[in-house]
Amino acid sequence: MTARIFTLQNLDRWPQAELTLRRAREASQRNGNPDRATWVTAAVLRYWLGQWDDALAELGPDDTDAPGLTYSFLRERWSALLLHGVSALIAGRRDERTLAGQQLRQGLALPIQTVPDRENQDFLVAAHALALEQTGKTQQAMLRLAAMLPRLDGEMTLIHQWLPDLVRLALAAGDRQMAQAATQACRAETAAEAYPARAAAASLRCHGLLESDPDPLEEAVAHFRAAGPAVELPAALEDLAVVQAERGREEDARAALNEAVTLYEGLQAHWDIRRAEGRLRPHGIRRGVRGQRGQRAAFGWEALTPTEVKIAAMVARGDSTSEIARGMFLSRRTVQTYISHILAKLGAKGRVDIVREALRQGVSP
Repeated sequence: MTARIFTLQNLDRWPQAELTLRRAREASQRNGNPDRATWVTAAVLRYWLGQWDDALAELGPDDTDAPGLTYSFLRERWSALLLHGVSALIAGRRDERTLAGQQLRQGLALPIQTVPDRENQDFLVAAHALALEQTGKTQQAMLRLAAMLPRLDGEMTLIHQWLPDLVRLALAAGDRQMAQAATQACRAETAAEAYPARAAAASLRCHGLLESDPDPLEEAVAHFRAAGPAVELPAALEDLAVVQAERGREEDARAALNEAVTLYEGLQAHWDIRRAEGRLRPHGIRRGVRGQRGQRAAFGWEALTPTEVKIAAMVARGDSTSEIARGMFLSRRTVQTYISHILAKLGAKGRVDIVREALRQGVSP
């Protein structure tokens, strides 16, 4: 199941990947299994789809299942590497550096001993490179990300999704040779695709950045608009804005920057916003005069994510944790994590308080 979902992601078949996850969870529910196998796989999928709060909920702790979790889930290093990597990368992009650092320390403490370990450390490597970049260590960040380039015998890792960032870092560090190597590596993965898909779009970004050419970047933007994934679109728009600014196309650059920032705001990707604005500032390009979208509230009903609102409504309807899990095709553990988040945001002590607040908000059972 995991391999099939990752394959569908690389083929840009995102709806089919979600359907495969849903069917795997349906099968687990029918068989009464705890569904541990899908937790990290679902989190990775939610990351690329831009559903970051949902990804974190998939990875959230469940103290009631801690012994079983440790034994049968995190005992496998590949899943632990992805768990800490995804968590650290989301926290880093949201500029939550303390949390990102905690996840990085735990993840980097795990030894990389097998091919599966190496194949599943990519999120952790990307998060580490991001942390180095955030402290101004551009060259070290480049070298950390470049560690993905060499392949071991039998290794099936695909790295095209990280290579545009490597090109960007290499150009910022003045290492054009590294930027060319990353572009060539992305081109090689593109050649292996049966039809142009995710690697081809990443290759367009690499080429556009390397040659300061807006045309391939515009193609990449069009691809991500049509096929996804959601996380790649604002990054491609940011790259396009930079190249357009380099070509003197100020209005086009400002429009691309504004759209990228709007999408980053939806992800709460505060670091990405700062980086995008910093890359455009030397060209005199700043966002338009529109007011910045307010940050999501930290407490109260307004702090709930769309998924949390749905679950709160189902709690108000009287659904049990198992019923919510079946209805939303989530694991019981993930639903419990969501309910814990809802309780914390509402300052509530139990389900009765959730029901009371839902009714006050006009959510009818």
